Amino acid sequence: MEIPSTSSEMTYFSVKCAICYKAGHGQHFGVETCRACAAFFRRTVVLNRKYKCTRKSGKCKIGSDETKDVMCKFCRFKKCIDLGMTTENVRTDQVINLNVEPSTSQSLVRLEMTSLQPETDDSNRVQYQIIHPRTRGPAILIDVNAIIKRSKTILETHFFPDDDVIVELNPLEKMTFCLRKLRSKQSWNPNFFTKINFLDLFEFWESQMEDTATWLMYSGEFRKLPNHEKIAIFKIVWAVWRRLERYTMTAQVFGQKCYDEQILLHSHQDAARFTDYDVDYSYITDQGFEKINGLFGGKMIQYFDIIVKPYLELELSDTEIAYILCQIVWNYAGRRLQGQTQAAGERFLEVISNNLHKYYEDKSGNRKRAEDKQNYVARLAKMMQIVNQMLNAQLKMENTMDVAMLFNTFNIVFTEPEFFRV
Repeated sequence: MEIPSTSSEMTYFSVKCAICYKAGHGQHFGVETCRACAAFFRRTVVLNRKYKCTRKSGKCKIGSDETKDVMCKFCRFKKCIDLGMTTENVRTDQVINLNVEPSTSQSLVRLEMTSLQPETDDSNRVQYQIIHPRTRGPAILIDVNAIIKRSKTILETHFFPDDDVIVELNPLEKMTFCLRKLRSKQSWNPNFFTKINFLDLFEFWESQMEDTATWLMYSGEFRKLPNHEKIAIFKIVWAVWRRLERYTMTAQVFGQKCYDEQILLHSHQDAARFTDYDVDYSYITDQGFEKINGLFGGKMIQYFDIIVKPYLELELSDTEIAYILCQIVWNYAGRRLQGQTQAAGERFLEVISNNLHKYYEDKSGNRKRAEDKQNYVARLAKMMQIVNQMLNAQLKMENTMDVAMLFNTFNIVFTEPEFFRV
């Protein structure tokens, strides 16, 4: 039996930007801010901008009625610094050296960058060459905001062109509908590559981020959350969502061959065999492919046993894959973020569990045999085993990445590391 949506409606709260007091958009650089103030701070740091107080006092009241239309850039940035907005708060301190003197009108942020940096503000630019303050060698700063621009747009909209199609569907059916819609783009005759530059993988990831954002927005419970909460969830779940979706999609396309030859679809058009391709890491590390593959390669291969093998044995349906995705995403987000994310997740998972029960009942038709119920219970247990193994593998992957970053294995840093902990 489904839970009536009106019986346990939840109200979620939003936060205000600590800088300008407008609607907040989550934590950026260590402080709850709106998107505009976060982008302003990022541009100031990355582009080495210098400001002077418009009133020459350095004491403009940012966020007050008198400054709500036009904010003094110097005082706005000074307030960012005073409230604790630093790149250190997002774990980019291993690359960026911030020196601030907020008390004078000549204050500026000095970001050590190479001579190759352009003077213009290119909001679509992803990579910046900088000097690593620990190793003093060249390093790459990846601006995550440029990568997730379209994903954020998806997360902030409340309109879908197929609203009239899904209005009669229950929550699990909506998630399944979206999964099928996204997978309709998949080529069943993909190109196989044997070599790829690590930075080229971002093109795959950007597309998969958009798919993740689109899929999440088909959850009514997710859509009711404030924007900053949706972004926070998206940041940490896109990678684990991508992993399950790509491995199960590969198994659907290639069948047993996927498991036997260790094939993975990296995008809707591209695939590779783990035994017959390598990634060029030379641009971001001097460790070499063999060492990096030894560190992470085995952890990726394990998913053929965790995901592909049971998928083939159970012949999982799209509905069951959508259910597993929901379980992984909301359990993982709830553990990491807790609070209203955890509450929303518990509510949503309870509803889709009832939806899955109805799905199995509909498959049985008029049959109410005990063996049918026993089969579905055993099937559900194996599906939840996939969920638990995925969550455990995710934790180990995070620990490996943390160690790699601690010992400066990569000379690459992200403006928002949460996106790429895995």
